[in-house]
Amino acid sequence: MSRSTTIRSFAALALMALGAPLAMGAPVTDPAGDLLNGFSAAANPDLDVLFAEAVYDITSNTFTFSSTSAGAVGTTASSSFVWGVNRGAGTAGFAANGLTNVLFDRVVRIVPGGTSQIAGGGLPAIDLPSSAITISGASITAVVPGSLLPSTGFALSSYTVNLWPRTAAPNGFAGISDFAPDTSNASVTVIPAPGAAAVFAGVAMLGMRRRRAAQR
Repeated sequence: MSRSTTIRSFAALALMALGAPLAMGAPVTDPAGDLLNGFSAAANPDLDVLFAEAVYDITSNTFTFSSTSAGAVGTTASSSFVWGVNRGAGTAGFAANGLTNVLFDRVVRIVPGGTSQIAGGGLPAIDLPSSAITISGASITAVVPGSLLPSTGFALSSYTVNLWPRTAAPNGFAGISDFAPDTSNASVTVIPAPGAAAVFAGVAMLGMRRRRAAQR
């Protein structure tokens, strides 16, 4: 068993002991130049996602949605960056397009230069303040309180996400340029509460010491 695997195993035991979520999550890296074949608008680099990650901070009860594109965000007029969030009741909104594992029941729609919103799921849209959105070159960050994305079955730390940039025209699936991940959702990355983090570190260190002693 590798060192990283050992640490993750002990970390999982520590989190289980605390009743904390086990979803560790990981950033999504997406290949450059992989725009969808059916995308019929201009293939501008800001619509090509290279990196995407949703982070849930248990202590502050906030989600941070971050992405990086291949070019400066805002190059494409009237574009938006849509995070599909599966809170527990997610459905395959793109099943007709062959994406049966991209599940969501609410979306966070980031609109450069416009009004960003939380929408969908049969609920009224909620406008996000401009202060919640940061755009710097090719990167976008949006900070959303967990209270604005209430559970429909999952613990907030177990939500899954997918990011797709799109244009206003054409409408529908033909206006979507990319998916990150390409064919399924990704788990959110979880920042545990400080107490959990301390136990996490302590148990992981104890496990490594015992393993080294056994090897000697």
